[in-house]
Amino acid sequence: MKPKSNGALNSPSRIIDSDSLIENSIRPVSQNASGHRKLQSQRIAEDIGQQILKGILQDGDRLDSELDLAHKHGVARGTMRNALDILKEKGLVVTKPGVGSFVSYHGHSMENPQGWAEASAQAGSPTVAEVISCTREPASEELQRAYGVENDVYRIVRRRIIKRNKTPYSAQKIIPVSIEISVLPVNRILDLIMEHGLLGDSISLTMQAAGMVPVSGVQDAHVGLAPEEYRQQLEASDKDNFLIVSKASFNENEDLVEYVVSYLNPQHFSLHTEFRRDNDTIN
Repeated sequence: MKPKSNGALNSPSRIIDSDSLIENSIRPVSQNASGHRKLQSQRIAEDIGQQILKGILQDGDRLDSELDLAHKHGVARGTMRNALDILKEKGLVVTKPGVGSFVSYHGHSMENPQGWAEASAQAGSPTVAEVISCTREPASEELQRAYGVENDVYRIVRRRIIKRNKTPYSAQKIIPVSIEISVLPVNRILDLIMEHGLLGDSISLTMQAAGMVPVSGVQDAHVGLAPEEYRQQLEASDKDNFLIVSKASFNENEDLVEYVVSYLNPQHFSLHTEFRRDNDTIN
């Protein structure tokens, strides 16, 4: 089961003029012409195609994101992608380039396969992540409902800091920049690894060793207060706003491999968005 999300990382689809395509309409039946049972993707394509041909969905309308459509139809994202491919082959929809966003630390992207520690070092202000807690616990109702996580998870809370070296005139200074709460669904290999803790104190390295390789994801961001239980570690008051970023990452089978919520100090972090002009043309 996939999440209901804003789908910021998915390419939206647009409906194109269907007046000349009625002869290619998709039959609203559960079997194809040869009598064989249709695949889920075919049935979904049929349903959306009929909405287009009947004018329920108009020329130029924007479809929901791939993730939202998958959630609506109760199928995996890969199945939904196949349905959209069928519609594109029939000339009923055309995909437009999406908008990509990523977290920026001192103006540098944090999207580094080696993790944020390496990315922050490349940005010129290295950070160190301290593990505050690491527990194995049942998946929350939210994770079960939104991502279909049924087994236990590892919940890892870390504080990211900048260490300013001691000088002849001042002691070493610790500057907290974020609290990151990562949730990793349990698998057999991950359990074996976590008996000894995170590999090199790195979630990224631990995930790679456990075969939890993210290939896609969705990220949302908003501004708000940090949870009261973490304000002391962040040296924050009940009036200090943080950039709150939640990110769900999926493997090639569309299974959740990590869900992380980060409370980022806006003095050090920002959200960077890239976009380009849409050059697609209507057929």
